[in-house]
Amino acid sequence: MDEKYDCTTCGACCYGKREYVQVFADDAARLGAARTAELVAPAVGEIPASVGRESEPKRFMKMTHGHCIALRTDVPNRFLCAVYEDRPVLCRAFKPGSAPCLEARARMKVLSSAASRR
Repeated sequence: MDEKYDCTTCGACCYGKREYVQVFADDAARLGAARTAELVAPAVGEIPASVGRESEPKRFMKMTHGHCIALRTDVPNRFLCAVYEDRPVLCRAFKPGSAPCLEARARMKVLSSAASRR
């Protein structure tokens, strides 16, 4: 992969549907009680227990204006995560230039193009 992907000028991976970024118990612990209460939506069910793991609530980051509530968009063309150091494991797994990254970038390009034609 020769191309460099600057996430802070993109933010495409932070946009999605209402139940987009799942938050597991370890993620909530990393965020802490106050930020979990502020940033994580109420549970929408339960993840069943499995070998060596208790059941836990099925939770997701809150979404606002089509993106994760932790995404800071107040500076034009700058996308920063307010909880980057403590972000959920699914965000940590999302690698720049990966297939999901390129899909998110393509989706945003289509949406931006459609919006500019209105």
